[in-house]
Amino acid sequence: MSMGEIKSAIELAMERTRNLVMDEKEKQQSLIQDAENRLKVLARRFLEEAVDLDDFRNQYDRLELAENVKRSLLVDIVVNGFNVGGDVKSFDLLHVVDRKLDNRLKKELDTLQRQFSEALEKKSQDVRKRILGRLKTMGIAGSALEPNVTVWDEWKEAAAETQQAFGSRLQKWKDEVKAATV
Repeated sequence: MSMGEIKSAIELAMERTRNLVMDEKEKQQSLIQDAENRLKVLARRFLEEAVDLDDFRNQYDRLELAENVKRSLLVDIVVNGFNVGGDVKSFDLLHVVDRKLDNRLKKELDTLQRQFSEALEKKSQDVRKRILGRLKTMGIAGSALEPNVTVWDEWKEAAAETQQAFGSRLQKWKDEVKAATV
């Protein structure tokens, strides 16, 4: 294909799409989709520790959407992608949106985070004791022995139970946040 043919193909495409214009609803939906994609990437980068919470908050605040739309998008992303993973970083992201929520929803999120941390810590200690017991029966013991709990099947089962319990509670909180911002 020569340059003339390429230019002609581009010009032809431009002529065919010249009269195509997005209406306001399509423009808004496009903005929302773009913001959702940006928030997904930003949330993943935060959870992977590529950006800190202040950077996340600054980029979140710069999104040019109505606050309730941004809040709804972020809450959906975090709650739908909730993964126990051994830490409470997802809750940090939810605290970005709680700045403009009523106190009841803020307190509920704080309570969920505290209870989640406590449940996760208790499960971790229980699993650790079981693992140390199993290792001791195999003749592996010592004061310096510290098993990596997160790689054991017992932890995966405990984490799945915790995720299920708190995932449904977070889903309920998400629904309340969305109802409060309508």
